[in-house]
Amino acid sequence: MKKLILLLFIVTYTNYSFGQEIMAAIESNEPDESNFSNNTILTAEDWLHNTSHKKLTYNTAVKELLLINRYDGTLECYNVNLDKQWSFTPADTLRLSNGGNQFFYKDGVVFTAYMTGYIYAINAIDGTLFWEDKVGMDQEKLHFTSQSLTPVNNKLVLTSRTNSNVYAINASNGTLAWNYSLGSPHSYEPRLIVNDIVSINNDPLINTFELATGKALYQKNFSTNLGKPATDGNLIFVPFSRGDKIVGLLPEAFEQQWEFVFDEEYYKVGDKIFVANNAVYFATETNGDESGIYCLNATDGSLTWKKTIEGDIKHFEKINETLYGYTNDKLIFSMATEDSVLKKIKVNHQPTSNIQIHNGSLYFYAKEGLITYNLKTKTEKIAIPYDGKESYSSDTQLLFIE
Repeated sequence: MKKLILLLFIVTYTNYSFGQEIMAAIESNEPDESNFSNNTILTAEDWLHNTSHKKLTYNTAVKELLLINRYDGTLECYNVNLDKQWSFTPADTLRLSNGGNQFFYKDGVVFTAYMTGYIYAINAIDGTLFWEDKVGMDQEKLHFTSQSLTPVNNKLVLTSRTNSNVYAINASNGTLAWNYSLGSPHSYEPRLIVNDIVSINNDPLINTFELATGKALYQKNFSTNLGKPATDGNLIFVPFSRGDKIVGLLPEAFEQQWEFVFDEEYYKVGDKIFVANNAVYFATETNGDESGIYCLNATDGSLTWKKTIEGDIKHFEKINETLYGYTNDKLIFSMATEDSVLKKIKVNHQPTSNIQIHNGSLYFYAKEGLITYNLKTKTEKIAIPYDGKESYSSDTQLLFIE
């Protein structure tokens, strides 16, 4: 039976036609149950090897643990007294780094990935493996960077910057559900899934796929690099990396509903954007002395408020009903969403991770190790010294399981 499918002209980066939306429909004799992958014969470069160790089981009773995904590739687990419970490092990875990949925790299971193509489902109780995957037969290639491993409908979706494939992996056992070749390795931001549709930033393009089948739906060329997408379930919000604006798009075909242009001296929103309570929050870096912190109305993109803070903002997030962030000059800032009063804390160690709040203290990672800052006594200390070999620090991830 003939049907109409969407043909995505996904070619090498040098052949992109900037400034044009590249979409077309053609007739096809493929049956409805066909494999929608455009890369069904996997080579040594893009092949995915799956190893099962034991059946994955979730356990809601796992509590009172701290997970640290160190920038040097070591995943550590501590109890709330900061006694180490276990540590995990891939044994056969030659170029070890977490690559800015963000693990995801769910009911006793940690899903994590490494730059060189390794993906793991780990038991949070003892650090043993449920399953493991390896993309490609190489060990030195940089496959995964800045990936988000949040499973949706039992699928983990990752993109490789080496072989340009999108991989949808079954979270329960690590087997390959589907794959698709993007043709370009420029997928540095986490993917977004809205209404079972996967949106992949593939600079300067966004591509969408059906989550269940991998069927390619749309592709649009934005003629610029793009930051991390965010959503309120109705619109997708995307910062332009080479420019000074945020746009609100319909998720089906990326029709623009609004745009907000921020001040000229600001740049690089990147992944410093999120949505909460019908508001889009984002932060910038600066070509001047101060960076911008913005709150927009998610429906129409109008400005609700703007704050400035000295230096380049390197991290921005929401914890409960409080916004937290820090600059490149050892300055942590916060503000409650209901009053937007900016508070500042000058610390002695440069944060390089997300922030966690536990028992009245701030926790963050620095090159010296895990740092705690008591909010009441305003005292700061190194709680767990860093014992690795790297002299730099970036992209560490912390999570208290409470």
